[in-house]
Amino acid sequence: MTPVELARTIAGGPIVQICWQVDDIATAVDLWVRATGAGPFFLAGHIAFDELTYRGRPATLDQSSAIGQWGGLQLELFHQHCGSPSGAVETASDDGSPSLQHVTWFAPDVAAEGRRLAALGFDEVMTARLPAMGGMRIAWYDARPLLGCMVEVYEEHPTMRRLYRKVAAAAEGWDGSDPLRPLG
Repeated sequence: MTPVELARTIAGGPIVQICWQVDDIATAVDLWVRATGAGPFFLAGHIAFDELTYRGRPATLDQSSAIGQWGGLQLELFHQHCGSPSGAVETASDDGSPSLQHVTWFAPDVAAEGRRLAALGFDEVMTARLPAMGGMRIAWYDARPLLGCMVEVYEEHPTMRRLYRKVAAAAEGWDGSDPLRPLG
């Protein structure tokens, strides 16, 4: 059973995204496009977070992500620019090769979903608010003992749903040109 198939058995909703941590986003985009036809990808550089915590303490994080469509899932290629402790640091491969970082689903109530995941034995790793997404809340949980990766839960939010539709629409009939685009 793949991590996504296994995650579906514990998810509070449909799996909408799978994320790999990469050392170089442009190189990873090129590999994914050539190997799988995923894309196009939209780059969100140096994403701003509010109210970020890591393992219950205030934290900082400097990350960029490229998001594209891979069949019925959104694919995120994640790069952390700083050495701050994070779920990404915890899931990074020892040799710097790409590593499965997390699977994602939406929840109408992130706190209630967090309590459900905690009851399953998954520790809360990170929480944050995304100002660019209308203050949407997100949380990560450590599901590595079962899935080999983290779980990311999005608060149900229309701004993020619009972004998902934009990425999926760009993939329809995509001819492979302009594989990495600015998100703006």
